[in-house]
Amino acid sequence: MKHIVRAIILLIILFLAAQHYQDSEGVLGLIYVLFIIVFMYLVASIIGAIRKAIISRRQPALATTAKKSSGGIWLFLVILFFVLSFAFKEALGSYGFKAFLFLDNLVKLSATASPFIFWGILGLFTGAIYGSFVAWKKYKLHAAVNLIPVGILVLFVAIMYIVNKPQDATAFTAAHNVQTVYAYNLVTAEVYNVPADNNTNYKPNNLLDSNDKTAWITDIRTGNTPEVRFSFRGLQTFADRHLQCVGFIIRNGYRKSPQLWGNFARVKALAIKHNGSLITNAVINDNDNDSEEIKINPISISSFDNVSISINAVYPGEKYPDRVAISELVPIVKYEDVSKR
Repeated sequence: MKHIVRAIILLIILFLAAQHYQDSEGVLGLIYVLFIIVFMYLVASIIGAIRKAIISRRQPALATTAKKSSGGIWLFLVILFFVLSFAFKEALGSYGFKAFLFLDNLVKLSATASPFIFWGILGLFTGAIYGSFVAWKKYKLHAAVNLIPVGILVLFVAIMYIVNKPQDATAFTAAHNVQTVYAYNLVTAEVYNVPADNNTNYKPNNLLDSNDKTAWITDIRTGNTPEVRFSFRGLQTFADRHLQCVGFIIRNGYRKSPQLWGNFARVKALAIKHNGSLITNAVINDNDNDSEEIKINPISISSFDNVSISINAVYPGEKYPDRVAISELVPIVKYEDVSKR
């Protein structure tokens, strides 16, 4: 029981720290890693508590004592959990989504392999940590035995963080001979998995016109996942410039007026793909004032490659909850400036 209480207290502290440091992506990355470790500790503690409950049922005398000593604590924890979850439901949902999204990107070694493999690896680590605690208690081993699975987990997380870079905490960095630009004139936009829309005012080319008074708008009531595909035309002039896509710039919602921005739905979560293969997922802020840059690990781009985004979740609009709008969405590319060679 005490392990569960400790884990819950640590999760609350991490939640409050995430709220305080929500503008510091580097600190948030560390908080997410700690969240993963504490969450796994909580899971192991719950498994241990269930195991003890099963054992106590086989020994009625001990069960009676356990009920008297722990019944009130269990009730208090359950009530506290539901009260805090309800009071902080929006922030908790947002940070929880970001933390698990961070975890999914952290352990992903390949865009083509099943994510169940990587989540299974974390499950094995959880079992190893719990097993070491059981062995320590049951066979009265030295406490240092618990450091072995915990140390392996920390090493695994550190390596995955360095390799996969699940959260780029710094702005775009470039050498003196590298240019970073918005690819307005390098791509064309097409949409897939959306119902036919005869309204020419809301076509996907509006995403590339650098005009807040126009927008691409589509209906998501069909249950499909709308996808915008940006195709790179012939890139002869960039053949030796090492062209790479490093992210997107997005102006979420219909920016023509504050009223229209609130009336239409906005993008909340999206998936980014390169030539059909998943690269990463991203969460978009619900803000009508600024543009937002979505950063990804650099992707080498050749002629006729495409990068695409799929809308996975939206912020509902007040008047049109199922009509999602984006005023601007443009790939960001960087390439070598041959004039500075």
